[in-house]
Amino acid sequence: MKSISPVLLCFVFILLISCQQEQGNYTTVHQKGRYIYGIWKAPKKEIVSNVIPIVSNKIRSNSSNNPINKPLPYITTAAPELLLPKNEETDDWVHAGTPSTYNTDTLYYDRFVSPDIYYKYGFQRQAEVEYHSPKHRSIPLILVEVFDMGSPENAFGIYSVYSYSHQDFEWIGCKAIISPRYIRFWKGKYFVQIESYEIATPIRSGMIELAKVIATNIKDTPKEIPLFNLLPTPHINGSEKYFTNNWTLRFIDKSLPKIIPELTDGTVGISAKYYDKQNKNSLNPYTVFLLHFPDVSKAESAFSVFRTDLMTDKITIIDSINGGITINEQLIKQ
Repeated sequence: MKSISPVLLCFVFILLISCQQEQGNYTTVHQKGRYIYGIWKAPKKEIVSNVIPIVSNKIRSNSSNNPINKPLPYITTAAPELLLPKNEETDDWVHAGTPSTYNTDTLYYDRFVSPDIYYKYGFQRQAEVEYHSPKHRSIPLILVEVFDMGSPENAFGIYSVYSYSHQDFEWIGCKAIISPRYIRFWKGKYFVQIESYEIATPIRSGMIELAKVIATNIKDTPKEIPLFNLLPTPHINGSEKYFTNNWTLRFIDKSLPKIIPELTDGTVGISAKYYDKQNKNSLNPYTVFLLHFPDVSKAESAFSVFRTDLMTDKITIIDSINGGITINEQLIKQ
């Protein structure tokens, strides 16, 4: 067997050391006008230098005469119980009982389900009813829930809690998440959740039929949250998140850095995940985020507090270009 040249071994060793030095877990945070934006968990510093200018340019090009965070309009205002499919609206599925309703004081009080995340997203009212099919079996097989979340943004927000990459999606409402036991979608100011008690093809067909009836009853045109136009494209499908406070942000992303900017009242945030384009085998996506504050002073204050918190925690800032902050989370002592 031929021996490996010492020169080649030296070259490979240097290459490996170089790669290890390049690899990291980079967080970068910048502030421009009403916005704080940046990246969490970038594997290479090169990603920071490539992505941040894209977001910065999008913010700069956004006209102040066309507020990108203007609330989405909605048409349908019906109580959730009025949107539940009636017996005559489906071919085989009928109510297995009387619809129930929950308000802001009673949501899920009788179940082992925490309603906290719904409250954080502005929950107003919920209605639900079980369905059965005499054609199949006369026992409840499907539960349909319709939530009035108060606004389209809140409806998308609670929808985004359940949305992740590598799921199946179908164009019901604004977009439906399809899993073995659930269908979830949002449209207008409503979030809809449909659960099957058993997994079977006829039940799945019934769930889709019920979902389409509700989507038709909600007369709003499917829309997107305008703030996402400020993020780079394309992102990983299904990775979009919308949040209004740090509690919801940490609820939907358990892998966040220890120190993150504080969302003040009236602030909304978005994020999406991306793969390293230079590494097609990468399994660890990074997150690009953007926070929109009510005014410039609040954004500046939040950014200043973030910088102070880093210094207080003795976290080394490895770069501070154009007012932004970049740190390597791998260098932080736990």
